[in-house]
Amino acid sequence: MSKVSTTLAATAIVISLAIGGAYDALAHHSAAMFDFTKSAELEGVVKDIRVINPHMSLVLVVTDAKGPHEVSFEGHSVNNFYRAGWRPGSVNVGDKIKVRFAPRKDGHDGGFVNAFTTAQGKEIGFRPPGATTAAPAPAPAGEAKPATN
Repeated sequence: MSKVSTTLAATAIVISLAIGGAYDALAHHSAAMFDFTKSAELEGVVKDIRVINPHMSLVLVVTDAKGPHEVSFEGHSVNNFYRAGWRPGSVNVGDKIKVRFAPRKDGHDGGFVNAFTTAQGKEIGFRPPGATTAAPAPAPAGEAKPATN
């Protein structure tokens, strides 16, 4: 293989990897998997929370008819959480909190966090993406219950 052929082959590989990686990143950050026309609530104990960019992640341990199990959530960016009233230390591992979320379209547990109530009773909430009105008020504490929008 000539030096030109080797350089062209290497360039083609790099471009292919860059395009493939960009596609994966875009797919990962899509909110298409969540149904923002619906709202549900769930109460549990925080196993893990990471409020970082590009979005937060939260794992709750909940106890329901299935017994104790973990439920994973995504949410807004640090900037959006901060504007809504969140501060570092607002929610910690071991806290019992309530989460209001847009459920997953595929029916699996979890969803996109629209609001949560801290262990101290402070509600931090967001307007769901695409919504033209404020987020609905939270329902009474308990297991996941549909809330009206």
